[in-house]
Amino acid sequence: MQLTQIDRWLRERFIYQTHVYTMRLPESGLSGQVTVEELEESPSRRYRYRLIVNAKRDLESLLTALRSGNQMFVTRIVETDPWYRPIIAPRGKSFFFRTFWWTVIAGFAVIALGLGYRINSDEELKTEIMQSVDTLLGK
Repeated sequence: MQLTQIDRWLRERFIYQTHVYTMRLPESGLSGQVTVEELEESPSRRYRYRLIVNAKRDLESLLTALRSGNQMFVTRIVETDPWYRPIIAPRGKSFFFRTFWWTVIAGFAVIALGLGYRINSDEELKTEIMQSVDTLLGK
């Protein structure tokens, strides 16, 4: 199913994280929202630090600091797996369309229950509807 703009915003805001890999930390531009992880050293590893960023604003300031320091870096978008992921970002489904249709179904159910209550509580209307049904069925 195609994702709506709301679905994409929910995923960007709550599911996706940006990982920035670099050899050294920038002198400035690290906000308190950036998580710094030092990676283990091995001959095959190209980068020493992983900077984890959630907010787009923090990412832009971090990338600006890295570019101004002429540092080599790589960015990767990673999907996290929080407990609420199946609710707001189900695989292959749209959260917006699912909530829209559940709202429509709930609305029709409330209307049907309201009409049923109204018909059941009004004896004159109830007898008139029963006569109409009998006439329709040919009794």
